[in-house]
Amino acid sequence: MQKLKIGITGAHGIGKTALAISLTSYLKELGFNAGYLKEFVRECPLPVGTKEKNSIDAQFWILCRQLTEELEGLNNFDIFVCDRTVIDNYAYFLWNLRNGEDGGNLQKIASEIFENWNSTYDLIVKLPVANMSLTTDGFRSTDIEWQKDIDKIVDEILAMNKIKHYLINSKDKVSEIVKLLNLESSDEVVHKKVGAELD
Repeated sequence: MQKLKIGITGAHGIGKTALAISLTSYLKELGFNAGYLKEFVRECPLPVGTKEKNSIDAQFWILCRQLTEELEGLNNFDIFVCDRTVIDNYAYFLWNLRNGEDGGNLQKIASEIFENWNSTYDLIVKLPVANMSLTTDGFRSTDIEWQKDIDKIVDEILAMNKIKHYLINSKDKVSEIVKLLNLESSDEVVHKKVGAELD
């Protein structure tokens, strides 16, 4: 079957991880060789996680790690669900630039990575910011305004680059995504880019 890479994008604390895990589990139940790319921001050796603990270097590390993990995952699975994408990774990178940090040589490289990689997803799902408080877990930021800032930058990136995506805001997100994928069985998959259906 044609390999499919699904990217779930948006700001932090909006349910990307829960959706990615649920979707992967459901696809496995259907008989597909499905895998899941976890969020690995917490593994970054540089300060990151909040508005105050953030940097160009950290976001560049995360962006590059995203690429290597996606390459490995797509090699091992027929359907690969990514919790985060280069799109939201790049949004955090841009946020640092807009707040006065010097990107230096990394700015050009990060831009080229984003421009050449954002089209590698067969389906991009965007989750909006929900009207709920962010829970404290000792790592993730609970700053609602920062979350909204990142969400706005993600929307700008999607619009300016005319990136095909699907905004998911329903309760049954998994069913909605599976319907978009048009997966009939583990042996029969429509051999076409999902993006073509979103025109």
